[in-house]
Amino acid sequence: MSSGKSLKYLANSMWRGGLNGTGMTTSGGNAFKKGLPLEVPALARGVTEDKQDQNKTNPEELVVAAHSACFTMTLSAILGAHKLSPKEIDTKGTLTLEKRPDGFKVSSIHLTCSGDVPGIDENKFKEYANLAKKNCPMSKLFNNNCDISLDAKLV
Repeated sequence: MSSGKSLKYLANSMWRGGLNGTGMTTSGGNAFKKGLPLEVPALARGVTEDKQDQNKTNPEELVVAAHSACFTMTLSAILGAHKLSPKEIDTKGTLTLEKRPDGFKVSSIHLTCSGDVPGIDENKFKEYANLAKKNCPMSKLFNNNCDISLDAKLV
């Protein structure tokens, strides 16, 4: 049962090209550019989200960054297996951390993916994105522990 309190952490992963392309993962703050100093999430410290130090990260941001990156690279591999070369895949991940009576829980991860992929239609892109969501190792890790949702579209 939820107490009604939650925080969402944002990470973004972008990939250009096929499986051997290049990419970058960033968190909601600037922490990835300055190393990875950590702090306990604001919700766990009992303070408001605006008290979160934007120069530090936390496990929840790292988890959602890992998931969005893993999904993005898995989708790139699936597209490559079908002889498609994406110009760009951009995936934003949002992790929801809830404070519950028995402690804190990651209740959901939502992935929002847009792709610039020549030679594919919207339905096939969504099919491959759902396949990536199902088969990405991070999705498999979280599958029975939290809700994972996806919105995917061609741009």
